[in-house]
Amino acid sequence: MISLITLIPSVLALCGFVHAAPATPGLALDDVDDFTIVPVYWELPVKPDDPNGATVTVEGTIQQAIAKMDTDYPGWNQTFQAGLGDVSYVSASLAALVALEDPTYDCKIKTDMANILAIKWGIHYLRAIPGKAKNGPGPKNCGRVSCSWDSAIYWCNEDSSGDKELYWGQIADLAQGILDNCAGLTKVKGQGTYKDDKWSVVVRFPKSSEGNC
Repeated sequence: MISLITLIPSVLALCGFVHAAPATPGLALDDVDDFTIVPVYWELPVKPDDPNGATVTVEGTIQQAIAKMDTDYPGWNQTFQAGLGDVSYVSASLAALVALEDPTYDCKIKTDMANILAIKWGIHYLRAIPGKAKNGPGPKNCGRVSCSWDSAIYWCNEDSSGDKELYWGQIADLAQGILDNCAGLTKVKGQGTYKDDKWSVVVRFPKSSEGNC
């Protein structure tokens, strides 16, 4: 299970052109569909402009969570979107990332490509949620944290020894790294892996068993 606490807004970064990248020690190329999908849970405030107020738990991608909140609390999405530009920090994870080694990137995973704009919006939303995510023991234990326009971001725990907790900003940062290292003009696919810390992010067309988005 992946879980999260609170919500604040952030900013969005630009993408690059295609770059060569070393192979990742995470999911093998032939096994990019061979991972366990776990549900993602978001603990979101009933009032987006009052993150310290009452919260409810919603399951799904960040886009599905937003849609559910707007159905249950009309006007929720409008308030959430209005707050996205209010914050000045780039990522909730910068301090946490200082101690980590540089990630490796694999831009040749065997899957269809994702839309760059959709991935950028997914990163934007993930950076707006600075609480911690939790994922059960790996390897290949993955949750689809963002999916729109048939373009998905997965976060995977590759550590068989126990649960993994990360800031959502760290997941957003590694997804941004995939954009920076693997993106073409309009499409992107790839995996970023922290080998020593044993976790990875995959950007790709949605896994077939989960359907389109």
